Amino acid sequence: MTLRYECGIEELSANWVDVSEVWTRREMVDLTETQAIEVIEAFWHKKIVACHIVTIDGDAVTDTALLTAELAEESLDARLCDFLGYVLMQACAHIRSLGPLSGRLSSGGVEKKTTPTPA
Repeated sequence: MTLRYECGIEELSANWVDVSEVWTRREMVDLTETQAIEVIEAFWHKKIVACHIVTIDGDAVTDTALLTAELAEESLDARLCDFLGYVLMQACAHIRSLGPLSGRLSSGGVEKKTTPTPA
């Protein structure tokens, strides 16, 4: 399953990414503890499974392998770069909150079975 994030800035609203819902705890920690663009780029490749990102020249990037630090630094609106980092953090927060999952207590709880004593 994936989580779709669309850019909420009006003039950048054509941009979106689909982020994987499958994360390990280590990945979440690693992402939240880094600011290195190379590490974030690795997460883009690993966790963004589909995208439509428009460069400042108007070209659409739809291949996630093309989401690179160089692209971010040279060809994307700075607000869009922030969006790409933001969506990863939002995905982590969503997954930590269990997302759309819900739990329920089994009705009746645990029942102890007894065997009748023979007469």
